[in-house]
Amino acid sequence: MEEKKKREAKSNPFSKSKDGIFEPAYKPGADDDLIGRSFNVLPLPTILTNKDFIPVRINNAASTLINLYSEPIAEFSILDFFRFDSVPDKAALTRLIGSPFDAIRLSASEMVTGRIFSVNIVEVVNFSEIYYLFQFTEQNSKVPPVNSSDVDSITTIEDNTILPIVSNGKSSFVFDNSFLKTIIESLPHPFYVIEASSNKALVRNDAAIRFEESLDAVHCYMSEKPDLCVGNAYSCALRMVITSATPVRIEHEFVLKTGEKRIFEVFGYPVQNHQGSLKYVIQYSIDITDRKRNEIELLEYQSILDNLMNNLPGMAFRCLNESNWTMEYVSPGCKKLTGYSANELINNNMLRYGDIIHKDDRKRVWEDVQNAVKRHRVYRLEYRIIARNGRIKHVLEQGKGVFDKYDKLVRLEGLVTDITEGKQAEILLKNELAINQGIATIGVELLNDSIKPARVAYLVQRYSRQFTGSQFSLLISPASDDEKSYMYCYDENSEKEISRKVKKHDPKLGQLDGLVERLLKEMKPVIINEQGVDLKIPCISPGQFSFNRLLSVPAFINNQYAGIIILADSEQDYTEDMVAVVQRFINMFALAAYRLKAEESLQLAKEKAEESDRLKSLFLSNMSHEIRTPMNAILGFAEMLQDAELSIDEKDRFLDVIIKSGDNLLRLINDIIDISKIEAGQLKIIYSDCYLNEMFIDLEIFFNREMVRLHKDHLTLYMQPGNTDPDFAVYTDPVRLRQVITNLTGNAFKFTDEGFIEIGYRIKDEKIEFYVRDSGIGIPVDQQKLIFERFGQVREAASHNLSGTGLGLTISKNLVEMLGGSMRLDSYPGEGSTFWFDIPLKVGRHRSEINAEPDSMLLPRLDLSGKCILVVEDVDTNYFYISSLLEKLNCRVIRAGDGQKAVDHCKENPEINLVLMDIELPVMDGYKATQIIKELRPELPVIAQTAFAMMGERERCLEAGCDDYIAKPIRKELLFELISRFI
Repeated sequence: MEEKKKREAKSNPFSKSKDGIFEPAYKPGADDDLIGRSFNVLPLPTILTNKDFIPVRINNAASTLINLYSEPIAEFSILDFFRFDSVPDKAALTRLIGSPFDAIRLSASEMVTGRIFSVNIVEVVNFSEIYYLFQFTEQNSKVPPVNSSDVDSITTIEDNTILPIVSNGKSSFVFDNSFLKTIIESLPHPFYVIEASSNKALVRNDAAIRFEESLDAVHCYMSEKPDLCVGNAYSCALRMVITSATPVRIEHEFVLKTGEKRIFEVFGYPVQNHQGSLKYVIQYSIDITDRKRNEIELLEYQSILDNLMNNLPGMAFRCLNESNWTMEYVSPGCKKLTGYSANELINNNMLRYGDIIHKDDRKRVWEDVQNAVKRHRVYRLEYRIIARNGRIKHVLEQGKGVFDKYDKLVRLEGLVTDITEGKQAEILLKNELAINQGIATIGVELLNDSIKPARVAYLVQRYSRQFTGSQFSLLISPASDDEKSYMYCYDENSEKEISRKVKKHDPKLGQLDGLVERLLKEMKPVIINEQGVDLKIPCISPGQFSFNRLLSVPAFINNQYAGIIILADSEQDYTEDMVAVVQRFINMFALAAYRLKAEESLQLAKEKAEESDRLKSLFLSNMSHEIRTPMNAILGFAEMLQDAELSIDEKDRFLDVIIKSGDNLLRLINDIIDISKIEAGQLKIIYSDCYLNEMFIDLEIFFNREMVRLHKDHLTLYMQPGNTDPDFAVYTDPVRLRQVITNLTGNAFKFTDEGFIEIGYRIKDEKIEFYVRDSGIGIPVDQQKLIFERFGQVREAASHNLSGTGLGLTISKNLVEMLGGSMRLDSYPGEGSTFWFDIPLKVGRHRSEINAEPDSMLLPRLDLSGKCILVVEDVDTNYFYISSLLEKLNCRVIRAGDGQKAVDHCKENPEINLVLMDIELPVMDGYKATQIIKELRPELPVIAQTAFAMMGERERCLEAGCDDYIAKPIRKELLFELISRFI
């Protein structure tokens, strides 16, 4: 301890006098001004205050921070300048002296930037006066790139402008340099004054001494012998300043005695004499290790966030809560949604988002959002926008208010998605439902034993006017055998319905008779979208009718005239779609008229109405299944759960339905995402050597387990490799090739109830051709193209009540094409199916070629003589390959065929130095075996090796206790590298 004190006294140029004031260990002279200048150029904002926390000295960095104020400050308290969340008053601040703050936040309302700083406070004494030294380290901003021009420079030591002085308006406050040395000594980071000619540290503070004691190797200026320097291994700020005579700022990595590596930001400043010669170098180092880690994590999080934003099906946004909805941020999806880029919408650069909202929806949108945020609720609303191309889109916005800690609403955040297609489909469905309801209503009248023609005519006209917006309608029935026609007229203006029975050639028909003749001659609907269409109908009214627009639609049964309807006075032009709707209604009237004409047609008309009703129900059922499933189940049962009288069993059953429906919806979404990745080109093909026969062995094991799981173990599985060489390899993507074979075989299991499934390959010309054959239900020729399309399934799949998204074959076909091949199908109903696909034949390296490589291909100096490795592997070919590699390393190899045997070997053989653990094992899997081994021998390294190299597999192995992970097929170089890490 005494020796340490001597060393500290020798290293520290400051010492206390008997008066308690720090004094220099060397004689004062012209160089004393160097200390004050050093304080001024410290890179961290540093403020010296009196006991009332009024700043009396600030350095350049602190001056820059103060200049961020919108208005100049003459005299202020440190508490006025910085708003500390956890410091309410001066007394509380005094209690924190000597203990660093954690993440002290400066209020955004007080300061422009709203930065976060860690603050260190030190108490210093000058002639019995107490002062406080504040030093701020910023936590939440990136450090700009190193640029020497950004670093303050010390010109000469004769410069009398040592420090900025805060004036109270009466007098300036000045300290002597001994007190400034005390301040330097109080700094929390290593500080040096180094003699340029000798690399010797003339001044070092306590932080520097502690820092040197923690280092594994010291630099030249840290030693009493300047020639001891390790600067050649890293960039050196001292050397750079001496060489360039300019200020520098660099990042330097130091290794501690514990082996930990810490990154410091090192500032170097040259100090010159009168003649301009470099005399001293001031060096100040700040530990930025945590900040660098935070920056890396921030970049990773930003990358993840950018990917999420880019993949969102719509526009994520953050905006102000005002009528223009000024956008502060929008995701790239805004371009597809609105036609406008993010730059055009943000900050209303080109237009306001509020202007895009349909004018008829703006008020409702504003009111709904305000009502929700007042209650701190998430809002969900639908409205229309006008895209850049003028198209009206229906959108769904889901969002919420963002509140500050004072519960003040500062902005809105949410997501806007395009629901135009769904909305249009919903509108069409509603219209179709209403039309079918009208037809069904009329059909009910037709099914009555005593049909009433006037009632049928009324309904036909009412629905026809409803779907065309007409104010006037006239329906004329065909003349019967007694040569008489019925006329049914309705005028919305007079709200009167008139029925007349007249002879076919009655003069009272007047002008109408000629019009009917013309329409019958046309044998098709007539549309007149003109103003002022005049028409006299004497049998209805002696006056003249004047219409805006006119539409007539005749009805025919067996090519015979069966009635006509005339509609008029619509505010919008008549269209062909309206004709189709009216045609359906007038046809219903025609059925009624035809029944009146001939009794024998009654049964036929009834059957047609029933058929129409059946088709309506079937149509609605199909639409509900295709569009609403499984959403109907989720919404329906969720609403039923609101019934307070439900029993617990009922609630459990309803929840089970909701959960299962949600799972079905999630599976559908996942399949769509998979195919979307392929279509977006985000899926990458990774080529490597693929040992086909080894893959077929793994597939056989996997599919045999699947047959048991699917209760289809009565089927026969044949594996037919086309090359008998166990080490035959092709150069392709093994993962994607396996995925295609697995998809095709999975389909074969699904559609095969009896017989066999055969998997094989053969070499043909310059290609290798794979096939999956089954004895299942087969596929009709007219549907074979359909199954390769998204969501395509044969009709038999529906009749078998088989689940699936219909995306498996689409994904497989795309993968084969990405591998450079093609896919085809041979199938007939009842005879099974054979799926063929080929890929280019690129022969990989034969295992014999790999084993024949000279020993020089191994890692240099890797000799495991005297070492013992346990290989846990149940497949003989895999074990033979691994043991062959390990024997070249002169080590002893022990084999375990299952997880339980691996545990036993580790108990009985303490000489085992490393375990290579397969994961898919009989008796006990690799995860469980590893956990037990680690409990018995925590220091024994375990490397997992498995053929299931899926996302998340590595993490699962590490969680089980494995020290590392290697995926099959195992590459020799990677295996040796892993072994060398642990032995």
